[in-house]
Amino acid sequence: MVTVGGKYLWRLSSVPNFRVLCASGPHIETQNGLVYRSSRPDFMEHDELGAFKELGIQSIIDFRSRREYLGADGNHLIDQEYHLYQVKLPHGRNFRSREPVSLVKLKPKRLQCPENADSTCKHFLINFFPMSYIWNVFNRAPWYIRLYSLIFLLFDIIFQTGYKYFVRLFARTTLNHTGLIGQYQDMVELSQRGICAALKLLCNKDNLPALLNCAHGKDRTGIVSALILSLMGKSPEYIAEEYALSSEGLAPIQSRLHSEVVERFHMSEEFITAQADTMRQLFQFIRDKYEYGSVENYLEYIGFGASEQETLRHNLMEADRGDATENRRPDGEVAHGHSRLD
Repeated sequence: MVTVGGKYLWRLSSVPNFRVLCASGPHIETQNGLVYRSSRPDFMEHDELGAFKELGIQSIIDFRSRREYLGADGNHLIDQEYHLYQVKLPHGRNFRSREPVSLVKLKPKRLQCPENADSTCKHFLINFFPMSYIWNVFNRAPWYIRLYSLIFLLFDIIFQTGYKYFVRLFARTTLNHTGLIGQYQDMVELSQRGICAALKLLCNKDNLPALLNCAHGKDRTGIVSALILSLMGKSPEYIAEEYALSSEGLAPIQSRLHSEVVERFHMSEEFITAQADTMRQLFQFIRDKYEYGSVENYLEYIGFGASEQETLRHNLMEADRGDATENRRPDGEVAHGHSRLD
């Protein structure tokens, strides 16, 4: 375990960017967390899996689709300990439903969790990039780019490239122009169902302690983590600096990160950074778009209502009460703040 900017990061060599988001007490160095965050745990080895289980993590909330998870590299030993579920996202009129999260149990083709394994341990997959997201980005490109892209899409489907060439075209013509903050704004607007589902899962105490992760633990995980911290009353500056810790957390795998994002999909170098100012800009976007610039109002809008917000706040802040009345920034200084983004 090492200290980075006043935060304690557990060193799991196969799970970079692993750290506590919400602690179970005021002293993170001696207390387990209630919510952790990390990159994908797909490469975890047997000895690290034992250490991981000792943290008491009951659920893994994974912001990847079933296809992305099952197609990822790694031995996926985690499937031996955690039952795998796909979260069914609501559609149409049920978009902002107050109903509980709907789940489908999966049987991965790799290692499977034995039937006699601890049934309380679950691994939830939440697709942050549903077809509605892709369709929205697709329609931003000029008509001739959209038409041209169908050739690449057909090639990707035939040769099962993971949509590499299709994404490359839109990276060069659309995504790189709006940059990383543009992608984050898209997720806040177009991944609302996934964000809402993740927060609903955290309202269930049976799912705590929990690990939040995506591919690298920076973008999808970073946005949900920021919303959770804001709901808990952490200041925007605290949240921005906590987000920026991913720069250090991902340092051991910079070459892999570059290969998977820049080389594979031709995204700009900006997409592998984690600058505090990016999160500040995202807060500014929410403040400008939603009434009174409040995370609470944004969450209410996407279907995570006031009572659920209070439940989540109670679940996490009771354990974090040693740091609840005054927000300590990752550098150790006190920053008095609240969940308003002004």
